[in-house]
Amino acid sequence: MMAPILKPRAALRRLRTLSQHHGGIWAALRKAIRAFRTNGIAGLRAGLRPPPLPSLPPGRNRPDDADDLAIEVPFNYSPHIKSQRLCAIIHVFYPDLCAEIIKYLENVPGGIDVFVSTTSDTKRREIEDHFTGFTKGALEVRVFENRGRDIAPKLVGFRDVYDRYDIALSLHTKKSPHGGSPLEGWRHYLYEHLLGSPLIVASNLALLQSGTVGMVFPQHLFYLRPIFAWGANYQRCRDLLARTGTGIHEGIYLECPTGSMFWCRTDALRKLLELDLQFSDFDDEAGQIDGTLAHAMERAFLYAVEAQGYTWAKVSRRDLYPLPHTLLPINRPNDIAPSLQLVHRPLLQPTASFH
Repeated sequence: MMAPILKPRAALRRLRTLSQHHGGIWAALRKAIRAFRTNGIAGLRAGLRPPPLPSLPPGRNRPDDADDLAIEVPFNYSPHIKSQRLCAIIHVFYPDLCAEIIKYLENVPGGIDVFVSTTSDTKRREIEDHFTGFTKGALEVRVFENRGRDIAPKLVGFRDVYDRYDIALSLHTKKSPHGGSPLEGWRHYLYEHLLGSPLIVASNLALLQSGTVGMVFPQHLFYLRPIFAWGANYQRCRDLLARTGTGIHEGIYLECPTGSMFWCRTDALRKLLELDLQFSDFDDEAGQIDGTLAHAMERAFLYAVEAQGYTWAKVSRRDLYPLPHTLLPINRPNDIAPSLQLVHRPLLQPTASFH
């Protein structure tokens, strides 16, 4: 007997559910094709089953999905970008991903110097081999101990770099093996929002050159939205920010660049860089998925950015996010300022800083 065919309304509801769980309709279709090629019909059915969400932690302090706006990239015009000094700070734990990163860096208009951290001399040589022929700018590879994930190299290992540049790009070779299939496309999702085309890069840079925007980062991967919370990180984040003279409370609105990849003005990181952290301040690497100083720092970024006098902006791609009505298109330069006002939700109040 043939399997019953879904009625049109039921099929549409099923399609909508799948697109939300898999990061958009095209992402769901790509996953379906891979699953079918690997394991046939059985793989297709299993691969497109919506993944179970982990239990929701209390106190998310987050807006409803439908109210969390982002600026759509790319813009619908080619913005004029002022000439500025650009650098990329990249932690490469997995050198096999260098070719992918180099391909994305080619989308940066003009030049960009690249500073790479890794964890062994063997990896350093492999990275340098991959970057042979890279012509966008200078390359420097530094070897650090495997501590603090991408955060310690970014803020400790390359602390001396930021004063030489106006704009910094933060990347790392994210694989998220703990997350299974729901997170297998997270790295691609982040790279595409930050570097997906020359026009996307130009759009992100245009935002950083608008008003007081200090950091631009991708809208959260849709799968992560229900589970994005303080978790075990609030107290360490609070203590960290207190050292910068910035106060937060547990009920404060929570926002951060999940995955710790972003474009930023280098001066926007000043409060965190001036903490003078050392690698020894970070936890020993033990495969942790939460609760480390690196996880606390990820949540501290935007509070420190605001405390330095800057705002921030989230960006999203219509083809990679399942709630298109939350995206604000930019059709002309005059659209940027009002859209930024809608996207930016101030995290700090005047009374939130220590004096």
